[in-house]
Formats: sequence, structure tokens, C-alpha cells
Amino acid sequence: MFRRTLAFCCLMSAPLLSFEAAAAPRVPEILTDNGITYCTNASGFSFNPQTADAGTSMNVVTEQVYNKLFEIKDHSAMLNPALALSYSIAADGKSILINLRKGVKFHHTSWFTPTRDFNAEDVVFSLNRVLGHDTYLPTLNETDVNYSNPQYRIFHEQAKKVHFPYFDSIRLNRKIKAVTAINPYQVKIDLFEPDASILSHLASQYAVIFSQEYAYQLSADDNLTQLDTHPVGTGPYQVKDYVYNQYVRLIRNEDYWKKEARIQNIVVDLSADRSGRLIKFFNDECQLASYPEVSQLGLLRNKDERYYLKSADGMNLAYLAFNFQKPLMRDKAIRQAISQSLNRWRIVKNIYHNTASVANNIIPNVSWASSINTPDFAFDYNPDEAKQKLQDKQLTLNLWVMNEEQVFNPSPIKMAELIKWDLAQAGVQVNVRSVTRTFLIEQLRNNAEDYDLILTGWLAGNLDPDGFMRPILSCGTKNEITNLSNWCDDRFDQIMDKAIATNHLYERSKAYNQAQELILDELPIIPLANVKRLLVANGKVQGVEMTPFGSINFATLHFTAKEKK
Repeated sequence: MFRRTLAFCCLMSAPLLSFEAAAAPRVPEILTDNGITYCTNASGFSFNPQTADAGTSMNVVTEQVYNKLFEIKDHSAMLNPALALSYSIAADGKSILINLRKGVKFHHTSWFTPTRDFNAEDVVFSLNRVLGHDTYLPTLNETDVNYSNPQYRIFHEQAKKVHFPYFDSIRLNRKIKAVTAINPYQVKIDLFEPDASILSHLASQYAVIFSQEYAYQLSADDNLTQLDTHPVGTGPYQVKDYVYNQYVRLIRNEDYWKKEARIQNIVVDLSADRSGRLIKFFNDECQLASYPEVSQLGLLRNKDERYYLKSADGMNLAYLAFNFQKPLMRDKAIRQAISQSLNRWRIVKNIYHNTASVANNIIPNVSWASSINTPDFAFDYNPDEAKQKLQDKQLTLNLWVMNEEQVFNPSPIKMAELIKWDLAQAGVQVNVRSVTRTFLIEQLRNNAEDYDLILTGWLAGNLDPDGFMRPILSCGTKNEITNLSNWCDDRFDQIMDKAIATNHLYERSKAYNQAQELILDELPIIPLANVKRLLVANGKVQGVEMTPFGSINFATLHFTAKEKK
């Protein structure tokens, strides 16, 4: 049976751990030798990006452990090959042939020793898993299974519950018909219809490639859940230790197929909040700190050689959504007036402290499709007109807000109170309710989401507008966690389908602009802000490059010449 001694405190045992309400613990110094400590957020942490909640911030660990078929090149629609060497699209647009890289090795760990290199079977397995297609793991489909140990039944049941939110939100199983290994280093993807967004989805942060051999070994041991908790990939680093909600230790993959990483050890510290991370940074307990408390960034504004701030325009949007299941919210005039009551400049100034811009469009400016962006937002702040339309209606609205910090909203409760105040000036009473993500999902599942408005947002894993707009506004995602407006308009879906039917970027951009204009006219959501991705770095650490998704490549990090460890 699959039983190995691991340094993991795995998720199954997490409830057994307890921590005192004190200062965030210090990572043991022995783990930081010849290394860098990166302080980040533990919220929603997972070793499997495929199963991560769609629209939430991806953690940096998996981006070092796994590779994808493609990487996104700069801020364009172009793709860089990764595990894929090249690709070709059939004349009818209904199939894609992908040639794979040879000589790529999976991680050797204390719990898994691969017997072969990466090949087409790994791609077929990884894609078929998120598509819900047969992956030749029969134990997941069997209802009557005999277990040598009762604990294995728990593993089995947990494995059956695995979902893939991002791929569900874009309806990937309605785009891809089949994935086939033509030979060990060639994969064919058959589509139901031509779809220009597919390759971008395969370059997203969610589309990592797993070892089929590892999955088969785990399945044989009735332990498939460990595929999602004990990662084995092909990336520049591999997991050495994990202490639940405290830290992950990564060590350099000496067999990496690209240029070897320069830093031997990376410790990802998960123990501190935004303010705590900045404190740890100033105490030199971490050399990199992501998503720092923006109200404290003034401490970094003096030119100081000891540190620097890296930022990148983000592929994200904070917005206020109307619940179209409520008859009142289906009144377009009321939606327009509510939009006109919101002082979005004041909201952005008070919440983001100059680390975000007011969003006048749905598609962020960093996307290649924004070149044809709608220039103005017709229902911008106009308090006098809003008051005239709303003050006599005696409206009382329920505003829900998730009680968790996100990249697109570092202070959700405070933002909700600012919105409440703005609407009060227009004669609208607002009841703010803070809810957990778990509670919200449960309410959606039971079709019991009793809000008129909800404060939310979206993060994209690529620059393609299809994966940005379709999950949050299409008919196919109505009543799901991604489409919190419960809006459905066939015109929108038709325009979006038109956009993916061609590979011509200008024609796609025009179609997405049409979809955007429809949204800004019908107003199922009010765009609020586009947020920059931020990172504070020690001045001795070089090679830090951020993407619009907030990710960095640890393999490029190095110390200044005199600071080598």
C-alpha cells in the first residue's frame, strides 16, 4: 500500500493542528539557508490549481512545481511554448495538433519515483480529468468497492468530490470533444466547434500537467486524493516540506528541463496577513512580500536601496453585481440610478490608495482586446440625477459582501460601507451583510441567495476576454458562483460565440467590444476598479518580474553578486 513518511501536515489532518493567537511564527532559520523567503496569503491555498476557486488569486507555489503546455508571452495574445514545442490548427478550426517536448522529467520525491519522462499520456490524463472524461481510474466510478483499510473509503469519497471551477465556468467540456495521444509526443485536441480561446485557456494558471503514472500509483493504493495534496510536477522547484497554514519549503529541481534555478531553497511563508507580511519584510524575515497592506506603502516611497516595489497592471475587475432574480433589480432605470449614485473615485482612493484605477470598461486595459475599448461609462457618478430618480422610491436593498480579502478588493467590508453611504445620499437604505464563501456557495446551490446587490470581482488566468467575461456574465453560468448577477442575455452569448469563431485578433477584439457595450448598456454589473499587482522586494534580490496575474518565476531570482548565499 501507498504509505510513505512525509514531512507534510496534509489537509486531512489539519483540524488536529492548533495555533495560539499570537504573532505570526518565524520560519526556522535552517530552512532559509541558501534561500529566499516569500511571504504571501494562505487564503484558499491548494497544491492543485485545477481545483482552485475560479476568480481567486492563484498561489505562487504551484507555478513553480508544475508546467503548462504554453506560457503567455508578455501582454499579447501570443503564446510561448513550454511543455508543448509547437502546434497547428486544422483548416476547419476543429482540431489542434500539439507537438510535445522530449526529455522532460517529473520530480523524484520520497513518495514517488517516476519510471519514464513526460509524454502525451500525461497531457491526455490531465485534460481528460478536468473535462470529466474517462481517465482509466476505475475506482472513482465504482460504487461498490472493498477497502483493506476503512480510511481508504474516505480518500475515495473525497476524490469523487473533486471539482474544477475554472474549467466549469468556461464550459470546457462543451468546447473540447476529445483529447487523443497520436504518438508519445503528439496530442490531438478535437473541438465541437472552432474556438480561438482554447490555447489561451491551456496557457492559464489552472491548466497544469500532472503525471499519469503518479495518478495510477495513487489509485492502485486507494489514495488518489494525494494527487491534489502531494504534488509531483515538472517545474523548476519541488515541494520538500509543508506545515499547514504556516509555510511551504521548495527545493530546486536538479533535473529541470530548462535553465537550472539559481536559488536552492525557497520558503513560502503563509502565516501573516497584509500588515503582518510588511512587518516581516522590514524585519528581514522575508525578502519578498506579495499583496502588502496598501495603506502602508507610504513607508516605501523614499528611495531606499534596501527595498523596491514591483507592480504590474492586473487582469482583474472589482464590481458590484445586481441580482436579476429580484424583480426590482431587473428595472434598468433603477440600476442606472444606483450606478450614478456611486462615487467610484472616492471608493478607489480610500480602498486602494493609488494602487488601482477606476474601471470604465469590463475588459481591463492590460488585455490585448482593450485596444477597441469603449471610451466612456455612461452611468458614471451623478449624485443629483441619482437622487432625483431614487429618493421617492423608498428602497431598502440587501448588499452582500464576502468577508475575505482579495486582490481585487483588499477591504471588502469598508468598500461595502462606502457604497452604503453613497446610496443613502440618494435616499436608498442598504443593509450590509458579511458572508463567507462557503455560505454563499451553499445559498447558490439551494437557489436561496437573498441579496439585491453583491460586491465581488474577477481575476483572469490569461489575457483572453473569453475567460474573463464568459464566466461572470454568460447564460451558461447563471446561478453559479462566478455569475453572481444571475444575468442571462442571449445577445451576449451570441456575440461571445462569434468572437471565438475566428482567429483574427482584430475581428475578435471588435466582437468583445460589442459584448462590452451591451453589458455597459444593460448594466448587470457596475465596474469599479482595476487593481495593480504588487510585490515588495529586498534590494539584494534581483530577477523579479511580475505578470498581470501576480505570478513570478522563482527560477529567475538571484542575489546581487556580493550577496550570494
